Amino acid sequence: MKKILTLVLIGTVLSLFSCQKDDDSENASLTYRTTDYSGAIAHEWMQLGYQMIKDNYLYGPHAARVYGYLGLTTWEAVYAGIPGARSLAGQINDYEEATLIDRSKVYDWGIVLCTAQKTVFPYLVDNMSNAQRSQVEVLAALQEDQMMDKGTTEEVRQRSQELGLAIGNKIVERIRRDGRDVIRNIVPTIPVRDAEHPWYWDPNTFGQAPVEPMWGTVRTFATSNSQACEIEAPFPYSTDPSSDFHREALEVYQVEKNATNKAIAYHWENGPGRTCSPACHWINIAQQLLERENMNLAECAKTYALTGFAVADAFSSSWFMKYKFFLLRPATYITETIDPNWTALVGTPPYPDYTSGSSTVGGAVPVVLSYVFGDIGFVDRTHVGSPLYTPDGGPFVLPERTFTSLTKAGEEQALSRIVGGVHFRRACDLGLESGRCVGNTVLARLEFGF
Repeated sequence: MKKILTLVLIGTVLSLFSCQKDDDSENASLTYRTTDYSGAIAHEWMQLGYQMIKDNYLYGPHAARVYGYLGLTTWEAVYAGIPGARSLAGQINDYEEATLIDRSKVYDWGIVLCTAQKTVFPYLVDNMSNAQRSQVEVLAALQEDQMMDKGTTEEVRQRSQELGLAIGNKIVERIRRDGRDVIRNIVPTIPVRDAEHPWYWDPNTFGQAPVEPMWGTVRTFATSNSQACEIEAPFPYSTDPSSDFHREALEVYQVEKNATNKAIAYHWENGPGRTCSPACHWINIAQQLLERENMNLAECAKTYALTGFAVADAFSSSWFMKYKFFLLRPATYITETIDPNWTALVGTPPYPDYTSGSSTVGGAVPVVLSYVFGDIGFVDRTHVGSPLYTPDGGPFVLPERTFTSLTKAGEEQALSRIVGGVHFRRACDLGLESGRCVGNTVLARLEFGF
């Protein structure tokens, strides 16, 4: 009896081993697993995006869209190398079908990724130079060589390239139909500020046309549309000293230009050509956390997708509100109503006040990053050694900045726009609220299976 039981156990073990072997032969795509790759592969593409956005002086909405697509491309290129993971096709807007993957074949997911990114990148940055196109090609070639040095065969390389190209082309299809190309050639009629409309944003104050007034029509990723997280209207315009509007203007005017407030305002100053927008700043924070925790490519791909969608949809939400209300900036109101000689700590960008894009992003991204890491403290080194010139002088060379939590960092980002003199409080407080709606929508809608 004991001998029979032993034979049964041996047979059971052999049967399980045989089943596992059969499963592996039917799913050769897991020969290389995404979890075995370094996250550096993804970080390098995000950093290239950061540099190109900065060098091309792209404003916030455009920069955020770039990261939405870079995050999508990263995930779609590598998810099939993660057991149980799912494509985002059918989960995000206007991306219905995943690229077909033959699970009986072996792929190198690093090569799939660099080929997909190489395919998508040229469609994301306006006026990309030949030198920048070469940077994309060079990075892809270097990463591919790294994969080959680990023993990938020529057959697997070619198959992986073909899959990466197919994934990239499918994402390019979405890029072409998301509405961005349509609005590039449309110059809308901008409401004129006059005696009957004193609350309107005045381009004459800043000497520039408003940035991307039709961005609210560009297709979002996870929120149903740019209005999905719409919040309340701004306070009614008033010069009455007892009004909410005047009270908020007075708060901005009375900000002390001391070392504490300068540190806050300058750390979160992310204008074009600097850190390449609030979206880039948060992508950089995400990278710092991923590197600190030594997370693999699978974890990085998921994090960059979540962060990319959060920043893109947050800017869509903010830009819809900006051009719905077309509210003037504190700089206009204060110099007209309170003090004609007043200047802000940082420069006012050329688009309306309500809501604050920085605040909306500061609400959205901490929600999704807290899902990945917990609401952890961190040291932000985005600006270490970076020179900043402001209306207050410069250059100011900035240090690192420590935060007790991701949520607190987002809240300080919103506060920075008040102490910096570029937004009324309501634009920041309700921007945070709208952004948290965006972040929670991203988490609620998407299922990665990993």
